[in-house]
Amino acid sequence: MRPPGDTVEILERLLSPLQGRRLLDIGCGKGQLLQALAERGAGVAGLDPDEAVLDAAKKLVPRAALKQGHAQMLPWGDASMHAAIFLNSLHHVPAADMLLALEEAARVVGKGGSVVVVESLSEGSFFDALRLIEDETEVRQAAQDAITRATRRGIVSESRRIEYDRVETFSDAAAFIARAVAADPSREERAQAALGKLLARFEALSEHENGGYILHQPLRLHHLKVPVGPRPIVHPPMFG
Repeated sequence: MRPPGDTVEILERLLSPLQGRRLLDIGCGKGQLLQALAERGAGVAGLDPDEAVLDAAKKLVPRAALKQGHAQMLPWGDASMHAAIFLNSLHHVPAADMLLALEEAARVVGKGGSVVVVESLSEGSFFDALRLIEDETEVRQAAQDAITRATRRGIVSESRRIEYDRVETFSDAAAFIARAVAADPSREERAQAALGKLLARFEALSEHENGGYILHQPLRLHHLKVPVGPRPIVHPPMFG
């Protein structure tokens, strides 16, 4: 699935000019965001732990610099990128390592560089339909908490926060289930086990338009900047 057009447009505005910029997609998957950014003139690099999806990304964006690895230990040098992007990927990092992943992103973009984190919120009709297959409330909150800790520790500062809707249209419930399982094949068994309830919930939550079924997923985008000056000293609380 291509990234939402709104996301690409927002990234283009925030990181302009894209021409000649070095952009890193952390958790790049099959490369849809890489493709959109490369089409706009950016030099793109991608990281993913899954070798199979990296092969697909290489076919889609042959000139992308792709590496297999994890966000907690990025295989790029200090200040080697202009910006790093987590598009619905930070919550896939183990919660204990999310702060380290943000620190690594800050390292590779260097002082004055941008780290953009886009995460789905635990609300909206898409989320409510998905909860029968997988409830991501805790990991999504953990991602938001990691961003808060990163700003408090002076790793990054928040330049801008934007909330907007991702709107997806499905031909039927089977298309929604296929979409959910494609993002994580381990969901297949749970989807089949809860099929009756899932079909009923999908029907109840969806908006019907032109023969299709529409679901909404609110997103929150954090545009974070790496401070140019020395990192402030953060004193631990005296109590509690």
